[in-house]
Amino acid sequence: MIWYDWIAAALLIGGGFFTLIAGVGILRMQDVNLRMQASTKAGTLGVGMICGAVAIEIGGQTAVEAVAVMLFLLFTAPIGA
Repeated sequence: MIWYDWIAAALLIGGGFFTLIAGVGILRMQDVNLRMQASTKAGTLGVGMICGAVAIEIGGQTAVEAVAVMLFLLFTAPIGA
């Protein structure tokens, strides 16, 4: 494997972990505000890491689209919550 494959794998594992934590946070939190915070913070980081892994691994036009999705999510998720 090439070095950027290892980085993409680490980002995918980290993104999956943070997305799992966001799902568990939604199930475990008692209040609506706490649920929104758990889903926004951990979900945004998880999806951002997954989009970063896609951008690194695939490259080209797909990398530009993955970075655009990541930036859109970073700008809109905290405002929406």
